[in-house]
Amino acid sequence: MKNFLREVFWKLVLAVIDRPLTSPTDRQKELVEELRTAFRNLPALPSTSDSPSEQQWFDNMNVLREKILNDDPREFLRWDFMVPMVVGNAAYLRPEIAYLKNLPDWKSRWYKVTIESPIGHPTPYWTHRRSSGNLIHHAYHLAQFEEKTGTNVDKFRFIFEFGGGYGSMCRLCFNMNFKGKYVIYDLPGFQALQQFFLKSIGVELHSVESFKNAESGVVCVSDLEQLRVLLENYVDPSATMFIATWSISEVPLSLRDYILSFTSQFKAFLIGYQHQFREINNFEFFNTWKNAQYGISWHNLEIVHLPGNYYLLGNAKSL
Repeated sequence: MKNFLREVFWKLVLAVIDRPLTSPTDRQKELVEELRTAFRNLPALPSTSDSPSEQQWFDNMNVLREKILNDDPREFLRWDFMVPMVVGNAAYLRPEIAYLKNLPDWKSRWYKVTIESPIGHPTPYWTHRRSSGNLIHHAYHLAQFEEKTGTNVDKFRFIFEFGGGYGSMCRLCFNMNFKGKYVIYDLPGFQALQQFFLKSIGVELHSVESFKNAESGVVCVSDLEQLRVLLENYVDPSATMFIATWSISEVPLSLRDYILSFTSQFKAFLIGYQHQFREINNFEFFNTWKNAQYGISWHNLEIVHLPGNYYLLGNAKSL
């Protein structure tokens, strides 16, 4: 009964604050066709896998492919299967928006950077109608990082994000006056979705080749060899940040070790993880890993309003 009443309540709220999807512009039509072409060129992923977690991702990617090709991608944030990635008006956002609103620079900074884009047709957040649950959630992550480390995101010249979703965290970093180079590594389908989203909101995107000589902008990659070349040859280690919010903690240990090997010279870390993922004790894994990273001041914090989940925040002592 309680869940039913909550569902009715949210439907009534959304009926008041929600806005319909507008007709597409010529530019939006162009980007939608570009996205669909990218998905047509992607092979369908296997229907079976020996790994349950891998199988889940395969299934999600195949559903995403069908939705992109047959529905309107301009409202991808409303698709049911995206729910694990879209927090909507979840109850745990209440302490997060309260925290942000209590910051001394809420009006001058955080309110402005959390104004949402219409791309994807996100659901408005009921107490900050110009924002969304996702954007508020990501802002809370970055606010925690800045508070605990004493370092603002705009101080970095290079950010590597592992598992970038649809590009929301990347977008937020640029909203917060980050002016450097940003690499996102993800599965091919999400790479295409990230490019669609970021191009739609005007973030500068690069090919792997043009990124090498760029001063700023984003490159989205899904090939580990391309990622290796980028991180080994085109990174200034003096002002580098690694972001992985509930992504690196959900992949096999062999891939974790490979990805984290590229961050040994990085100066700052924002990692979100759950205590246990399948057979892996993440708390032990990250505790062991951080102890092997020299010159970094660490904060391993349980997220009180998300029991069983943690932040691992770190920055170089010299920053």
